Amino acid sequence: MSRGHLVLEHALDQLKSGSQFRRDPDEDLDELCESIRRTGVLNPPAVTEGYVIITGNRRVAAMQRLGMRVTPIWVVPGVSDKLSYVLAVRDEQTLQKALKPLEQAELYEELKALYAEDAARVKAGSLFGDGGKKQDRSGGADSAPPLDLANLNDRKARVQAARAVTGRDSRTMLEQINQLKHIAADDSEDPYVRQHAAEALLEINEDRKVNGRFQAVKTRQNLSRLTRFAEHPDTPEQARTAAATELRTLHDIDSPAEALKESGLALARVTEIQKAATDPALIGWKDVDPLLREKHQIRKLVDLLRREHGWWDRYNPEDFGRYADAEQWELVQTYITEAATFLDQARTAREDTTDADV
Repeated sequence: MSRGHLVLEHALDQLKSGSQFRRDPDEDLDELCESIRRTGVLNPPAVTEGYVIITGNRRVAAMQRLGMRVTPIWVVPGVSDKLSYVLAVRDEQTLQKALKPLEQAELYEELKALYAEDAARVKAGSLFGDGGKKQDRSGGADSAPPLDLANLNDRKARVQAARAVTGRDSRTMLEQINQLKHIAADDSEDPYVRQHAAEALLEINEDRKVNGRFQAVKTRQNLSRLTRFAEHPDTPEQARTAAATELRTLHDIDSPAEALKESGLALARVTEIQKAATDPALIGWKDVDPLLREKHQIRKLVDLLRREHGWWDRYNPEDFGRYADAEQWELVQTYITEAATFLDQARTAREDTTDADV
């Protein structure tokens, strides 16, 4: 037996709109209107027992555009809780006309919260008996510890929501879109960064390319905050100097992924220096390292050299001398001569430091 029952005529103005993740339900309705005008409503909208639309938003919009007053409907019982309703809406809106990325991200965000709440209810039901007390197999009962509903099964909820929306584990992409939406709507954010985020969202909605634009916006956000540290008159001198130095260091990074990573680390370092310089509880604290940035740069250099260490044993210098073209020769020669100059200057500084310590 089929689930639900058919009502041949129901007033259109008595149908209720529920969650609507498609931002353009009225887009491209001309063909649908022509089909309904020609053959009528062959597939009635499905609604809950409270007459909230589950499927058929576009059909209802088309009928309203045509001036129709009634429609056949299919009433589906048992769609009452929020999760089952949103999943039903998901089926209607993803299986018939593909959602755009921003619409997918909005649906993902709601489903993520609902899956987490549903998991929390299941866990609470398995842990506690009547009256909210933890069940004790020995016959006693203890007061229940509070449940952290915000973090309960968060990762599982994200995976479930992503698969429900796109059919795959696309949570990273959807989380990135929602972060961009938050930046674009944040009044406290740099207007230039907000504008960049808004433009990125418009472009993503057209070509669905997310990661590169997300990296660019987040890097610009980090650089904006570093610039604020460097230019704001209330910034302590230590933090202002550190921020200016970090900005100069970041200027020449070409890789978007590397730029995002290094700008985030730079911002964290300057923030720590700012905190140490302004927090009364930390001023004068011996563990605050004024050489944080310098030590980080040295670690980066050593890591780079460690990866390439011993290259002179792996390649034949005679082959290089005979067969390298002019550009290759210039590159290697510059690398070695400039490295020698670098080492000479570093050795002088090291000797001066040693003499000062004696």
